[in-house]
Order: sequence, then C-alpha cells, then structure tokens
Amino acid sequence: MDSQQRLEDNYLRDKKRLTEKEERLYQQKNKGMQALDAIAEASHYYLKGFAPDTMDIRRGMHQLEEIKEELAVQHRKEQQRLDYEMEELTLNYRRQQRTSNEQEASL
Repeated sequence: MDSQQRLEDNYLRDKKRLTEKEERLYQQKNKGMQALDAIAEASHYYLKGFAPDTMDIRRGMHQLEEIKEELAVQHRKEQQRLDYEMEELTLNYRRQQRTSNEQEASL
C-alpha cells in the first residue's frame, strides 16, 4: 500500500470516528432533553394537586428549564470542539497530502 493510500485510509478512518462521536453527542443531548421533559410533565401532573402554592411548582419548572439550557450550552461547546477537531484533521490531511505529492514529484 503506497503512502497516499495509507494517508487517505487514516484520514477516512479518523473522519468516521469523529462523525460517530457527533452522532452519539446528538443522541445523548436528545435523550437528556427527553428525560427532562418527562420529569417536567410528570412533576406538573403529580404535584399540581399537592402544592398549596403553585409558585413552588413554577420555581421547579424554571430550574428544569435552566438545566435544559445548560445541557444545550454544553452540547454546543462539545459540538464546537468536534467541529474544530474535524477542521484540524482535514487541514492536516491536506498538508500531508501536499507534502507527499511534493516529495513524489521531486523523485
């Protein structure tokens, strides 16, 4: 296997790994959001008859919304990190490819 093919194979393998990480991240975010939504619905349903003051329920719902926002923020940060990693991978691949082509041309 020549160096160009090996370089491309490594790039494609690493790119696939990053794409899979992005997919898992997206699935984890959705699962987290769904769990928080389920908690909010169940809390509202079961507590509406018990809470003498609906302010407590609203405060709890507000805290759940803050948790959802924090989850979204963390997801965005991780997505940005993966995007940066993908860009660096692609730039490094192109740089190595160009270097390899130059070396072959000088032979």
